[in-house]
Amino acid sequence: MILLRFLRSLRTLSRVSFRHKGSFKNNDTTVETDEVVSDNNPWSPTLYQDKVYVRQGWKNVALPSKFRLSYEPLYESPGAKYVAILKRLTLSFAVLGVYGLKLLYELVQFDDIFALGVILGTWTPVAAVQYKTKDYVTRIFRLYDKEKPHTLENLVNDEQLIVEKLNATGGKTYNTLVTVLGNESLKLCTGEEDALKPYRTWQETVDGRKKFYYIMDNLGGMKMDRLWGIVEHNLGVDNGRYMEQKRDN
Repeated sequence: MILLRFLRSLRTLSRVSFRHKGSFKNNDTTVETDEVVSDNNPWSPTLYQDKVYVRQGWKNVALPSKFRLSYEPLYESPGAKYVAILKRLTLSFAVLGVYGLKLLYELVQFDDIFALGVILGTWTPVAAVQYKTKDYVTRIFRLYDKEKPHTLENLVNDEQLIVEKLNATGGKTYNTLVTVLGNESLKLCTGEEDALKPYRTWQETVDGRKKFYYIMDNLGGMKMDRLWGIVEHNLGVDNGRYMEQKRDN
């Protein structure tokens, strides 16, 4: 009997710690190679037990087991797969550029300036794509506390989001935790449009460091309109989307 209980506990523990990775792919995808691997799988058979991981520094840290993701994303970028393909293509050309550099450098028929031109021509697109898309958001999930009733008051008063971004290779995503309530630093990006800046629409300050997110407007319906209203309100912009939260005295 004791052995049976021990085996059951191990089985339960393995289910809780297991991460069901899924492929993030839009419904209109026809190319199998454009899949993006993600830890956020709303169709996971053990979603209620799966742990949620967020990026802290260079590591992915698990949140307490009481948290789970929403069953569907609040926001899903329609261009995520194309950005992922663009990152992979530019990296592939960069690898070919290194090979071409080696060949031209070893051939006495060519001057070294040709090798330099090849490496600059193949690595400049990589730097441009990585810089412009480093804040690109693929999906946004709401974070639920399994220990609290899912009432409107609990969801709004302790609202946290899991913002999913693409990594440098475009083959995998990572999560960023964003707090909504009381986070006055979460607001629209300020300043004039600058073609040299990365794509970004939201910003926040965490531990004295600014974080940016590129989230497209007019996607996600009323749920995202509400978040946009909060972000705009924190900057002092009124586009008619902010709904003031009533608080009980």
